[in-house]
Amino acid sequence: MPLLRYHGALDELAMWGEDRRRRAPVPFRGADATPLDCFGPLPPLPPPPGASGPWRAPSPRPCPGDGEMSAVARPPEGPRRGTVVLVPPWKLPRLALVAPWERALAAEGLACWTLVPPRHLHRAAPGVRSGEGFVTPDVPALRAAMEQLVLELRVLLALARAQGGAAGVCGLSLGALAAGLAATAPEAADFAALVAPPADLAAVFQGTRIGRRYLGLARRAGAPPPPAAELAAMLAPFRPEARPPTARRVLVVTGDADRIALRPGADALAARWGAARASFPRGHLTLIFGCAAARRAVARFAAGR
Repeated sequence: MPLLRYHGALDELAMWGEDRRRRAPVPFRGADATPLDCFGPLPPLPPPPGASGPWRAPSPRPCPGDGEMSAVARPPEGPRRGTVVLVPPWKLPRLALVAPWERALAAEGLACWTLVPPRHLHRAAPGVRSGEGFVTPDVPALRAAMEQLVLELRVLLALARAQGGAAGVCGLSLGALAAGLAATAPEAADFAALVAPPADLAAVFQGTRIGRRYLGLARRAGAPPPPAAELAAMLAPFRPEARPPTARRVLVVTGDADRIALRPGADALAARWGAARASFPRGHLTLIFGCAAARRAVARFAAGR
């Protein structure tokens, strides 16, 4: 089997298992196309993470049952160049899965602060799988989760800036979408590395197996999604390229066989921003979890090499 087909097939196999999980119907709830409400002034900053270990602080946009930010700090190896905020992918079952990214960044002299996204891990509602409450046919709820995540990234970036050295963000998959939005915030990150960003959520919902599965939950609930053009308009505020970047350097990393995030959205984002590009013969999941070359490329970029 050719390499691209092999990695694409691995993605399909993993997502087939995800598709087969039973989920309760979720009625579609629409929203207008107003910009996301996560780019205004930040509240007073909490104390920063320590040199190593877990950190918690009040979220700048608390929601019922999920009002506390959570991150884990990893110190750099050798002389410190700066700090990177690492944003894990959607539905991560345990932080240990992104440890290879932490190690690669630390090896370049970067302190790594890994953020636990809203609705994930211990931040999920009781009885709800990690990340299940983040992406939903309820567009206002999806907006609220993304706004909370972007604001938390901005807080951590502001804290990282105060540590000295470079301050930037590295996002993986859905985390890369949030990182891309944070790369347009007033804090002007020194760098932003976006790995497999689902930059066009409407295309992901309509053009992938897992996306269609979630829209099917709304049909089962008797409140189906609107026509494609209307849905795309509702999801347009999630597209980072609609805003000018403030990050000084941006890298967009894609997998040639990605059947989940869909490359056209990432390609459009990179072209609009004039971002640096890197691509690998991988699918979505194999790029994120199994590509040492991608990790090395991102770590070198973050370190300014």
